[in-house]
Amino acid sequence: MDRVELPAPELSVIIVNWNARDFLAACLDSVLAEARALPLEIWVVDNASSDGSAALVRERYPDVKLIANEDNAGFAAANNQGLARARGRYAILLNPDTVVKPGALARMVQFLAEHPRVGVVGPKLVLPRGQIQGGAAGYEPSLWTVFNYSFFFYNVAPPLFRGLWLARRQYVQGDAIPVDWVSGAALMVRMEAVHLAGPLDEHYFMYAEDVDWCRRLREAGWQVFCLPDVSVVHYIGRSIRQRGRAFFAVNVYSLDRYYRSRYRPAAVRLLHLFGVGGFTLRLVAYETLYLVRRRVVYAELRDKWAACLQASIKLLFGAAPAGAVSATGNGDASLSPAARAAHFTEERPR
Repeated sequence: MDRVELPAPELSVIIVNWNARDFLAACLDSVLAEARALPLEIWVVDNASSDGSAALVRERYPDVKLIANEDNAGFAAANNQGLARARGRYAILLNPDTVVKPGALARMVQFLAEHPRVGVVGPKLVLPRGQIQGGAAGYEPSLWTVFNYSFFFYNVAPPLFRGLWLARRQYVQGDAIPVDWVSGAALMVRMEAVHLAGPLDEHYFMYAEDVDWCRRLREAGWQVFCLPDVSVVHYIGRSIRQRGRAFFAVNVYSLDRYYRSRYRPAAVRLLHLFGVGGFTLRLVAYETLYLVRRRVVYAELRDKWAACLQASIKLLFGAAPAGAVSATGNGDASLSPAARAAHFTEERPR
């Protein structure tokens, strides 16, 4: 009997999971609810979870495609596994600790369909109680944006002082916002753009890979937008907390890799100096809040910023981490966009 070729879905949903079983089911249910109005496929790439996540997918979600890794491949590499198998015109990278609000995926697909030069869109990320989450989108890391973010100028006058992150007040407006990057927690990309710019850089185990990817997509001629009228709920950092609060410092080390790939050593030190100042301010603020209100969340945030501060101080006064790339040498992460695209095309099933 001839094999029946199923029609390609409009959207491929790629969820990289690591020990987030308690949130994964709600995430999958919210995506499957969207499938009634939007042809889609779902890939779950499980990074060697020990909490029964893979078994959950096999038993409760037979239509979801599962890739069960024997080791934790990292966020970028695991997403690339899904992208290499995606059949949709568009793909969305989605964290397992997210819940898609009704109509969110269809609205993002519609925006990409109506704007052929846009390669990436991201939603507004909100916390479970509805507060706007910072860090859903922003601008290219530079001396100007990192300074404005570190010392809160980006919150004072966002149009004048662009920051690494968008200010929360910018998400209140309804119009699409042109940005330089959107968070990998919910990042929808045009697959045509991926084939041109290549997949995520797997030298980033976690964090900053979305910033790097969006930059390469922009350099390939694609635009990046954040859609404040689209919301995705994010139970932020649930997988990371399992590794302990000190693991939040991985964000700083990933940014350091990005800095060294773009700037010379003097600029990298200055960027880390800004980071030291910004993390110190945040550490003092949350320590004060904890002493006054004695809420555990403030102690957790204090410890998070303390870990980031410690990492920034080490990078400011120490040598570059092993394997870091530099603005002059580019190290082992310097594949050209053409080489990245060729590598991706070779791995993509035909």
